[in-house]
Amino acid sequence: MSEAQDRFGVGEIAPDFTAMQLDGSPVRLRDFAGKNVWLAFFRWAQCPLCNFRIHELLALWSQKFASDQLVMLGVFQSPAAKLQGLVERHKPPFVPIPDPEMTLYETYRLGTSMKGLLGEEVRRAIAGARKEGYPIVGAWDGPAFRAPADFLIDGNGVIRVAYYGENIADHIPFDQVVDYMHQAA
Repeated sequence: MSEAQDRFGVGEIAPDFTAMQLDGSPVRLRDFAGKNVWLAFFRWAQCPLCNFRIHELLALWSQKFASDQLVMLGVFQSPAAKLQGLVERHKPPFVPIPDPEMTLYETYRLGTSMKGLLGEEVRRAIAGARKEGYPIVGAWDGPAFRAPADFLIDGNGVIRVAYYGENIADHIPFDQVVDYMHQAA
């Protein structure tokens, strides 16, 4: 079975999970029943492309995404100690989840791809990260060629959008999340 065939699709039940937040308390997908969940899989906490994505998200959050009907969970392949630095730097509006064992990455069937290191989108994200002052070279946690993914899950736990990135900078377009929220309202 190919990686694309093994991915989750629209209409499937999102796998429930229990993970630990930075403060050591559990976070469970089922705790958000009745709310829309944006489950975003990033790469690692010091990834310049992920930091640039969060920078862009913060610029739009209050205008486009802040809602008591949307909860965002951000999963990183970094240990809690490294993820704490990202939280202090950005103060993200989402629940950051360290997953250094990459259990959730496996559960949600995220892949890796050497060809995902290439492409115009990656070059644009690197340029944006440089412009914002994020170091481009550094140590990473987990595979350097991990492609991100985003899932929009409705209040019944059903996946309404499954977006698997094609390269290391490919996240769901923000407008697609906005469109989903309008449809879900």
